[in-house]
Amino acid sequence: MKTVIQTIFLSAIVSTGLAQETPFLNDVEIRMLINELSGDRAFEQIRVLTQWHRDSGMDGYFKAADFVVDQARKAGLEDVHFVEQPLEGPNYTAIAAELWMTEPISIKLADIGDHALYLADGSHDADVTAELVWGGTGSKADLEHSDVKGKIVLVSGSPGQAVANAVWEKGAVGVVSYTTSESKSALDFPDQLAWTRIPVTPPAGKEGTFAFNLSPRKGEKLKSVLETHAMQDIFATGKKSMGGKIVLKAKVDTEIGMAPGRTGFVEGWIKGSKYHDQQIVLTAHLQEEQGSANDDGSGSANLLEIARTLNKLIDEGKMQRPLRDIRFWWTDEIYSEYRYFRDNPNEPSKMLVNLHQDMVGAKQSVGSRIQHLIYAPHSITSYLDALFESVGTFVVNTNNPFITAGRMGGYPRPHARAIYATRGTHESFGARFIPYFNASDNMNFVEGVIGVPAVALINWDDYYIHSSDDDLWQIDATQLQRNAFIIAAMTYYLGKAEKDQTNLLLAETYAQGSKRLANDLQVALKEIQTNSDKTEGWKNANLVVEQGILREVRALNSITSIASNDATAKAAIAGAVGQMKPKQQALVNELSEFYKRANAVSKVPAIKPNAEESMASKKIPSNSNVLDTYFGKRKTALPGSTLHPTMAPEVLNFVDGKRSYYDIYKAVKAESLAAGSWYYGTVLLDDVVRLLDANVEAGALVLE
Repeated sequence: MKTVIQTIFLSAIVSTGLAQETPFLNDVEIRMLINELSGDRAFEQIRVLTQWHRDSGMDGYFKAADFVVDQARKAGLEDVHFVEQPLEGPNYTAIAAELWMTEPISIKLADIGDHALYLADGSHDADVTAELVWGGTGSKADLEHSDVKGKIVLVSGSPGQAVANAVWEKGAVGVVSYTTSESKSALDFPDQLAWTRIPVTPPAGKEGTFAFNLSPRKGEKLKSVLETHAMQDIFATGKKSMGGKIVLKAKVDTEIGMAPGRTGFVEGWIKGSKYHDQQIVLTAHLQEEQGSANDDGSGSANLLEIARTLNKLIDEGKMQRPLRDIRFWWTDEIYSEYRYFRDNPNEPSKMLVNLHQDMVGAKQSVGSRIQHLIYAPHSITSYLDALFESVGTFVVNTNNPFITAGRMGGYPRPHARAIYATRGTHESFGARFIPYFNASDNMNFVEGVIGVPAVALINWDDYYIHSSDDDLWQIDATQLQRNAFIIAAMTYYLGKAEKDQTNLLLAETYAQGSKRLANDLQVALKEIQTNSDKTEGWKNANLVVEQGILREVRALNSITSIASNDATAKAAIAGAVGQMKPKQQALVNELSEFYKRANAVSKVPAIKPNAEESMASKKIPSNSNVLDTYFGKRKTALPGSTLHPTMAPEVLNFVDGKRSYYDIYKAVKAESLAAGSWYYGTVLLDDVVRLLDANVEAGALVLE
């Protein structure tokens, strides 16, 4: 049997010789997938999805789901069906809504036949004619001295806030807002409609109301007319009218059901030939506003295209049926997975990995958007991250120009292994790998109580998300195809990988881990150099290295899920772990020498737990053994806590019945230090202890 080091060395030679490939796929396999995957076909699927306003439980959501069911069957998936789930609130659909100015001129301001986002979700039926008055941002302070009773209030802020303060507190009949989505500047997007909502269920003793939403340009014009008592050409109609007063007519027709309502997700399968308890779960979400071409029409369409591609290749005999089941989910974002796991607590144990696509079609020259390739959090670092990095790096390197490869190296220009759609651009692939963040469906799988490794593709920043601008004009079929290749290639490899892949997975995981440890070393050295408390800096430096080694040992051991119980594979994994563990002392020795030189001392400080750390070391939490109880009672945020919104759930992810409060604190602090405080903020022991204690008190956790 080769040693792990020999394997890594040989892998490096192979990688150098096949510079245009990833070691996980050969040239034939790469060409097979590139030739068949079609960003143009995915684009056509998005074209259909964009017509529906498809928030949770809406008529448009079910129409989109019906469309996906039909297309998934045509793509060759088996057992395609809609998995119905309860919706916590009532089903809601807006049928018709118009907003007119009747004085000083007659002009239509909004119509959901033009775009659904003109009406805030949650609006109730209305047939109202009333004077329009200015309400500032809609805050209590801005409305304090305003007489709005019986009137419609124009605000620049959130319609939900304005409804609460102007309608339910002060007697207004409705709201017109012109806020922006995602806190974007109105100066940059004057004609964009934000996706807004108000509570569909009013407070006790109050009646439902309505809120229209206009673009900042229209909203500012209405404000200007109210404030200018002079003749003016309003909205460039060619007719001058006196300003100072506006009367609006609002007519709204909606369907609101009883709570709880219904939602759900679409599921389809490619059944494996051997393993049915190691499912590869591919996800994207259907639930979003009208348009939502990129978020997440792009991921939903790519899932259909990947399903079509894999089934076609199987039918044509170009690839073998995968050994593992491939499970496709088109979800009600984040909710569907949590609800499904609570209702089916044994299902996660049958899942090998989750590969998620959200916002994968951005035309990158429009809005300067970058494709983010998102690793799993440190609590579940695994071989999947190494596979992801390898395949993703292949696409990045071969779809960006390099003068040494193209002009000097003889490879095709500008891209060495171009992935282009017929109607897509030939732009480069602006992409980068980033640490985990919890903003889409991948977050459901990496939960500590679920334990399924997951990676995701999400572009950011996005100027068009959750607005009327998220539509077909800013989608690039080429970027769809590149991202589909990354997911399809990983799916293809994982579908056939067995114990024979142990050495390759070990080599790539070990090498990637060594890069992570190099970053840990850099962070540790920085702590020694910059922390004003020298003892604390030394303690943090040791903590980062210690937790880094534990992380890499977890990653190497995760390969057991592919290698199964094969004795040779288990020995190889044990050998790699045996080589990883001694690195801790070697790194600490390097840090020690650096500390002594930097501080002109002969000894490093002794590391001793303080009273709070000693107390935290005595408390060992476990998760509730009932999944529904855990998710129903857990808390991920506390008043006054400084924990980053991504790090707070990560605290709970490390709970395993073995780690103490202090162990969990160290793990999460090391993760935050490795990424940087600008990314994950600062982790304090007190915040970790309070969060864990709160979950014990709530019943989500129990103390051993």
